[in-house]
Amino acid sequence: MLKKYVKIVSLILIIILTFLIVGCSEEPDDGGDTPSEYVETNICPYCKKCKDPDCTECEEKCECEELEYNVSSHKMLEGKDTETDVYLYTTNKQGPKICIVGGIHGDELAGWNAALKLKDSLVNEYGFQGSVLLIPQANILADNAKHRYVVSGYDFSDLNRSFPKGRYSSAKISTIEISTALVNEIEAFDPDYIIDLHESRHSWNQMEEGVKTSLGDTLIASNNPRFINQIIRRYNNEYREESEIDFRREESNQLGSFNYYFTNTYPEKIVFTVETNRDEDRALLDTRIRQQLNILQAFFDLAWDRI
Repeated sequence: MLKKYVKIVSLILIIILTFLIVGCSEEPDDGGDTPSEYVETNICPYCKKCKDPDCTECEEKCECEELEYNVSSHKMLEGKDTETDVYLYTTNKQGPKICIVGGIHGDELAGWNAALKLKDSLVNEYGFQGSVLLIPQANILADNAKHRYVVSGYDFSDLNRSFPKGRYSSAKISTIEISTALVNEIEAFDPDYIIDLHESRHSWNQMEEGVKTSLGDTLIASNNPRFINQIIRRYNNEYREESEIDFRREESNQLGSFNYYFTNTYPEKIVFTVETNRDEDRALLDTRIRQQLNILQAFFDLAWDRI
């Protein structure tokens, strides 16, 4: 009789423990019995506590304010053929100021296409905080023509060699006008993080006669290399597809470039360039756009403390 009683009590305890495990918890494991829908909908992305008002198991409940955001836009170089859209996203959540620029080189398609996708998904898919200044197509004529900078009927030079601090003597006035407008927009915003989205012809691991010739699959950065390496590790470990090459860091050293100007003018800020590999034998455009957005996702995870 005693054995039967012990078995019944044991069975009741097992049932209770099972309900507790698969029910609401502060840190549910979406790789175990807890369905991923629970993790996505019932755990606050900011405080990581339970936000389900009907849950009776969690001791701590989310008390975060509901996200409120505002999106505004204006034209940079308004009224000129080179005018382009600038978007400002602000929220009631305290956080960093982030600037993201795409389309400095029109033939580097993944960068500005990723920026355009980000424009439409930033609020709904990323749950951001702080504020974001987004300029998806900085060099819009070149972007629309899908050329680096040569556009029929216009006298342009390489925009990424026309920024102060090493500006090339061959930089055209029309191109300097764009780089000056970009600098003014970004400096007025005064961001903590400054990012531009690019592509390279090949990957960092491709050689010509034993010499590395390209910067694909890298983040170009000199300021705060520890933080940059954290972004890279997170991307490589959490977002990179298994068949794809690891990203790595390269130093900023190209005179006249967007990266070089902001890196050296504001050494206290974190500045980096995303360089995917636009060799289509290795990665199609959709893959490279996904890589660009995943790098940004890894960055957001760290900048917004979402890990």
